[in-house]
Amino acid sequence: MKRTEADRRFAVLFAEALQPHVASERNQGKSLSQIAAHLGVTAAGLQKQLGGGTPSIRTIALAHALYGVAVPYSGIDISKAVSAKRKGKKARTEERQLVLPFEITASAPSKDLILKLLPQGVRRYRLQVTVRLPR
Repeated sequence: MKRTEADRRFAVLFAEALQPHVASERNQGKSLSQIAAHLGVTAAGLQKQLGGGTPSIRTIALAHALYGVAVPYSGIDISKAVSAKRKGKKARTEERQLVLPFEITASAPSKDLILKLLPQGVRRYRLQVTVRLPR
């Protein structure tokens, strides 16, 4: 598909909006490669985009997330459209899983302590511990 005039205009506006953020990062001592990696491109790809090359959707999304860069396309301000739809709705929190090493050690096989690992689903287990108390 050919680049339209609207595509070219967007690319130039995106480059102009991104340039100050890249310059600020460079002033803080970051290399162009480091900045580019955060935007999901190579240093050469970032230079091309700063020169008016068309950015990928991923780069546009990362630039918005990292620097708040929100450039309208053909007069359509996506950031306002997205935030308008979210008004009145509770923001969903992102669920993350923390995996920690877990070890149970018993001194020797015992009839008083029984450990069972019971499958509960895909990569989910329930640990059943039975301890028999002396009478």
